[in-house]
Amino acid sequence: MAVAFKKTWRQIRSRLEWVPIAIAHAIVPHLSRRAVLTLARWAGFAGPFLDRRGARLAQANIDFVFPKLSAARKQAILIGCYRNIARVMLDMFWFGKESAERVCSWTSLSPVWKGYLDLPGPKVIVTAHHGNWEMAGHVVVSNGYPLMSVGKQLGSEDTTRKLNAFRARLGQEIVLADGAVMPLLRTLKKGGNIALLADQHLREREGGIWVRFLGHWALTAPTPAFFAQRVKQSTIAVAYMQARPDGRYRCAPPIVVEQVPGESMQALTQRIADASSALIRRFPTQWLFAYARWKDVPENGSPSDYPFYASE
Repeated sequence: MAVAFKKTWRQIRSRLEWVPIAIAHAIVPHLSRRAVLTLARWAGFAGPFLDRRGARLAQANIDFVFPKLSAARKQAILIGCYRNIARVMLDMFWFGKESAERVCSWTSLSPVWKGYLDLPGPKVIVTAHHGNWEMAGHVVVSNGYPLMSVGKQLGSEDTTRKLNAFRARLGQEIVLADGAVMPLLRTLKKGGNIALLADQHLREREGGIWVRFLGHWALTAPTPAFFAQRVKQSTIAVAYMQARPDGRYRCAPPIVVEQVPGESMQALTQRIADASSALIRRFPTQWLFAYARWKDVPENGSPSDYPFYASE
């Protein structure tokens, strides 16, 4: 009886999860670009009030990373964070209509990026939840460069499958995080390109290692370094898809992180984190501050020196 109930509940939950996504899929693609930007702008102001928990996390992180900034500047970063989150979500659907044409019209890949992607050999492209990380992959494939990315489970399996279908509509190959290692390695060994997010917290027991991120020790996934070092000829590039005020996206020049023979995975992960941190510090309003990035405190650290949630 319990098994039957759980199965029924999963089916109901799957349908309920999909309702707002289906509504967005039906409405957002038909909006003007101006309307999408207006919605995102208002979400920047409303988001902190509607998402109290997330706003508290974001404020704690902003204070932690930028302790010397004025209150007004910190408030601007908070609003920018929520505006960017809304824009990323809306654009997942807006670019679902006439996708190739809209990506071509509203995004650009810098000549430096094209030059990097034209280089022979496998590439590990690293990005963060910064700018529009969802659009970055679309821009690469729309310019004729194949790419394999990792998608995480979001809600039910049915919801994840449908969202990943959106992500793959322009030709990007999506593999789920569980079981992604071998497909990613095969792609690199064939000289292909893979894209990874590398700014998320990962517990030590799950493989996370300590590096300094935005000036503070943080447990970090060494995934990009792992893949690059497994396929020695790989190059690493840290990417950032900048959201512009006019509604366009610009793929800023990459920060290329060269492999050093004999370098440890921890040292390479640190250099990748340094490159990502530099981009976030330069464009702080577009990073996902509303996330518990510093959940754990290093062995010799004090919980009082970290955001409130680190000791929860």
